[in-house]
Amino acid sequence: MENQRFGACLTCSEAIHYKYPCKCRRENKKPKVITLCGSTRFKKEFEAANKDLTMQGNVVISVGVFGHSEGIQLTDQEKQMLDNIHFSKIDLADEIYVINVGGYVGSSTRNEIEYAKKTDKPVRYLDEQTAI
Repeated sequence: MENQRFGACLTCSEAIHYKYPCKCRRENKKPKVITLCGSTRFKKEFEAANKDLTMQGNVVISVGVFGHSEGIQLTDQEKQMLDNIHFSKIDLADEIYVINVGGYVGSSTRNEIEYAKKTDKPVRYLDEQTAI
C-alpha cells in the first residue's frame, strides 16, 4: 500500500502516492490559509468556494454557523461571540476571500474586510467587479 498511486495532483500533475507528497507539496513548504467571509445567507456559495479553494491546494477556514440560511435565531451575545471567533480566524489566515454574491456585503463582513486590511491581509472577492 505504501507505493500505491492515488491519482495526479491538480496543481503539478505529478502522481500522488499513499506516503509521499507530489512535487508542488515538496517545494511549497506550507499551503496558503484562506478565511472565507461573507453573509451566512450564502451557504451554497461558501461551500462551493471552500471546495474550489481546497482543490487549488489551500487550507480553507469557513464560518461555523450559517444563521441566516438555516434560520437560526442568535442572541446579540452569540452574534458578538461568533464575530470575535471570525476575527481570530482572520488572524490565522494569509488572506481572506469574500463571498459577495451580487455585490452584497453586510456590516459584519465590512468589519471583517476592514480588520483584514488593518492587519495587512490581502482581500479577494468572489465577484471582483463589485468588490468594495
